[in-house]
Amino acid sequence: MKHKPLPPLEELKEFLDYNSDTGKFTWIKAKNRIRVGQEAGSTNSKGYKTIMFNCENWVLSRIAYYIYYGIDPLENEIDHEDGNPANNKIDNLRSATRKENAKNKKLSKNNTSGKSGVKWVGKPSKGRPHWKCDIGVNEKQIHLGCFKEDKKEDAIKAREEAEIKYFGEFRRKE
Repeated sequence: MKHKPLPPLEELKEFLDYNSDTGKFTWIKAKNRIRVGQEAGSTNSKGYKTIMFNCENWVLSRIAYYIYYGIDPLENEIDHEDGNPANNKIDNLRSATRKENAKNKKLSKNNTSGKSGVKWVGKPSKGRPHWKCDIGVNEKQIHLGCFKEDKKEDAIKAREEAEIKYFGEFRRKE
């Protein structure tokens, strides 16, 4: 997915100070109702920090990456390694493709095992109840195995090993 180009770097730096250690932005030049020294940004409904700049809404993680590295990540998304979209510390941000970013998604609120890709099959059509383990890679599901009722930890271990193999640095570190 290609994003719209960010405003010119020089213009952003004229108005915003970015502290890469804290991930915070501060306005350094007054504009409209903005005061010098005021923290920049508000949190949107998905938890991302955003600002209005030149009559457009921008996600601050993209601007942080741009200011720090001098590269507008047009073709990529900015992944928050710790899964916290409000944490814009530079050591938490990395450029990622959409697929790489999806590997680091949060655990579904409907998950009952505590691990993505591991689910309880309580009423199978054939056989006994068991833990089923899968992983999605390149738009295909890879079956990692079925595990007896008391072997949930083995299913979780199989999933974690597959994440290391297939997702590498982009796997979620829960």
